Amino acid sequence: MVLNERQEALCAGNETDFSGLSAVILNCSLKRAGEASHTDLLLSVHAEIMRRAGVSVETIRPAGMPVAFGLQPDTTKRGWPEDAWHGIGTKVAAADIPILGTPIWLGEESSVCRLMIERLYAMSAELNTGGSRASTARSATTSSPATRTA
Repeated sequence: MVLNERQEALCAGNETDFSGLSAVILNCSLKRAGEASHTDLLLSVHAEIMRRAGVSVETIRPAGMPVAFGLQPDTTKRGWPEDAWHGIGTKVAAADIPILGTPIWLGEESSVCRLMIERLYAMSAELNTGGSRASTARSATTSSPATRTA
């Protein structure tokens, strides 16, 4: 990825080490992986800048993946034959930096982006009472008022 002169200068001048962080980019282009996409071009700049700062970056392009519709964390329990969301959602939940990138037409996001937002919303039920992710190994353990001891 080639950055412009200003981006190169900003990367070169960065003195902060972000090597412990990870990012997941959901590229919500309507084009499937391997096809040229303007959204991919824009997101690749963000990915390159983060990589140069030490961030581990993974880009996922959901178009063409069997992601089921719905507001359930696992739609296969509701009769869908397959659902790629479980793998995607696990990566998003584990990331320090989630990025949702979408093309915009007449002020609206892509249908792929809308689907990702629905599935992200379904994950909101997985928060524990302290607001931390209950399902990820990296989440902090919190206790509810009912389980606290004096």
